[in-house]
Amino acid sequence: MLQSPLRHWLSLRIRIVCVTIFLVGSLLPPYIPREALAQTDGEDSVGMPSQFVLVEDGFLMKSSSLTQQGARRAYAEGLIHTVREGESIEQIAERYGIKPDTVRWANKLERNALLQPGDELIVLPVDGVLHTVSRGQTLSRIAELYSVPAEEITRQNGVQGGFIIAGQELIIPGASPIVAAPPPPVQVAVTPPQQRPGTTPPVGTPAQTRPAPPSPGRPTKTSAAPTTGILQMPCENCIYTQYYHAGHYAVDLQTRGGGPIFAAEAGTVIRAETGWNGGYGNVIEIDHGNGLVTLYAHNKELYVSVGEQVTRGQQISWMGNSGRVYGKTGIHIHYEVRVHGVKKNPVLYLK
Repeated sequence: MLQSPLRHWLSLRIRIVCVTIFLVGSLLPPYIPREALAQTDGEDSVGMPSQFVLVEDGFLMKSSSLTQQGARRAYAEGLIHTVREGESIEQIAERYGIKPDTVRWANKLERNALLQPGDELIVLPVDGVLHTVSRGQTLSRIAELYSVPAEEITRQNGVQGGFIIAGQELIIPGASPIVAAPPPPVQVAVTPPQQRPGTTPPVGTPAQTRPAPPSPGRPTKTSAAPTTGILQMPCENCIYTQYYHAGHYAVDLQTRGGGPIFAAEAGTVIRAETGWNGGYGNVIEIDHGNGLVTLYAHNKELYVSVGEQVTRGQQISWMGNSGRVYGKTGIHIHYEVRVHGVKKNPVLYLK
């Protein structure tokens, strides 16, 4: 029978060995070697892409999304899928458990787009869209823009301290694109009303034809206005004379002496009317798809008609003071942004 001091010494050594084994084991990296997962075709034996290489709490995690140049696309998890012979968008979406539209939106593909073997597609880890942060945008503004809680955007993209930078790409979970392909042109057959020479059209009369080219100094052109936002500014060198607030669900913009007005995005003209129009004066509305409509009021002249397709930055009118205009605002553009009929703060879309 061992003496008491010897028994105590052996017990102490056993404890030291156990603690050492525990400490060494806890410091080992939780990685599975890529060689253990990678196969000749880039998948493991159960069809899992070799991009899934990290083990975290017992789960396989996706690696960060990459462009063709290998640079990081977004702070959230994602990957690049290389198209194989015969694959369709629907098949790829089903494979990764997301909707086909999510694949189309992330890669800017049309609904009937055909894929070619070797094409590389961005695959998001969840349904939603990629948003590129514009200068001056904050997380709260982006959240309001897409009607998605800021907490969900933060969590999905691993944003630390709410800090984001211009040019950064964020995954907006559950969102749809702000601007979609414009709907087909509206076919409208309009018979111009009979007018006596020198008279003005009746109130609310649609613009029938494009007016004569603007006088010298008013050339029709494409805007060089800032395009850092989702929508571009509707005028050049203009300043805000009134912001969005209760009772004024729009912004007023003014270029000293007036100037050309531009389409904020491509779309279809759904309204082009001269007259009073409830105080709007000579007014234009453009449908950009996905329920997004922009309105341009108080124009002096209209250069587009209903059903016409316009491009982003195309000149559509000339700034004026028609309709209900008074006070210091004078000649300006009253600019509204509507999403599914709800008037939104245009500043969110312009910056």
